[in-house]
Amino acid sequence: MGARSRGIVRVLSGSLGNGLEVGYWRPDGRLDGLVTGYHRYSIAADAVLPHRDVFFPSWAVLRIQPRGADWTVTIGTTSHPVVERAVIFGPTSKAVYSTSGAGMTIGVGLSPSGWRRFAAIAADEAADRLIPAERALPNIARLVAALDDLDAWDGEAIVRLFDAFLLERLGTPHPDEARIAAIHRELATVPEGGIEEMAERLGMSVRTLHRLTRSAFGFGPKLLLRRARFLRSLMLLIAADERRGSVEIEPSYYDYPHFLRDSRLFLGMAPGRFRRLPKPLMEASIRLRAAVLGAPAQALFDPAAPASVSPAPRRYAWVASTSEPITARNKAAPASKRNTGAA
Repeated sequence: MGARSRGIVRVLSGSLGNGLEVGYWRPDGRLDGLVTGYHRYSIAADAVLPHRDVFFPSWAVLRIQPRGADWTVTIGTTSHPVVERAVIFGPTSKAVYSTSGAGMTIGVGLSPSGWRRFAAIAADEAADRLIPAERALPNIARLVAALDDLDAWDGEAIVRLFDAFLLERLGTPHPDEARIAAIHRELATVPEGGIEEMAERLGMSVRTLHRLTRSAFGFGPKLLLRRARFLRSLMLLIAADERRGSVEIEPSYYDYPHFLRDSRLFLGMAPGRFRRLPKPLMEASIRLRAAVLGAPAQALFDPAAPASVSPAPRRYAWVASTSEPITARNKAAPASKRNTGAA
């Protein structure tokens, strides 16, 4: 098993009050390239409720919550009450807007290669949707039952159970897995040119490229290229906000109105309005994902950078009123399951 970096961010103070927590952990090294990371979001009963936050457009994510959750998410113009204990957030082309009560959710991010290896359905069947996890990951009930047997959903226990569940189902690579990984590496670099040039570099026809991206990534290659370019520019914009500096968006954008059109497509609004939204867990996640998992957003995960190669285990705390991460103790604190709901 490769070395694993652990991280946790606590929003200790700020305009939305106390009681918000997000943690990320790396998977077993044998899951490199298949799993983008494990996470836990928690909202205490004394937090300001209902809690509103945002998930960036992403690859597929398995999320599990305690019973009695009070959680609704909106993808595009469609609202989805999260009623299943274990649910798949399919690959998304739009930001996911979340409204929830107090509680917790834990989850597993799957790369396109991971989806093709573990999932029983094609990714486009879950794209921009929430589906019961059992439909894509048979026998998920066994993992939920094992989690219910825990006294607390602390980081070490979550990692142990998620690793065991996935390694048991690792099997052999899907016949298309090498080509899927090659496509993913192309997207991670935001290549120049269009679909034809991308297919030529990959040594496949445009038709094959479309088939593979829809089955493993959830969308066609043109949309995936636009999403990757937009998210990279958005991260530059957010980083510039924090240091109060200027920023240049991706050079492949012709002009700012071009970027603005993509913002309305992927976020449903202009970037200025998005930046003003209250989204404390998302903002904390950007820092922690980059420190622990190597990318500030799951859709920017680079499969060529092994998740198991990391510095010594560490834990982060972050105070909402500052922009500096501060090192804290190594071992993550236990997380009680008594609260219900999700972040």
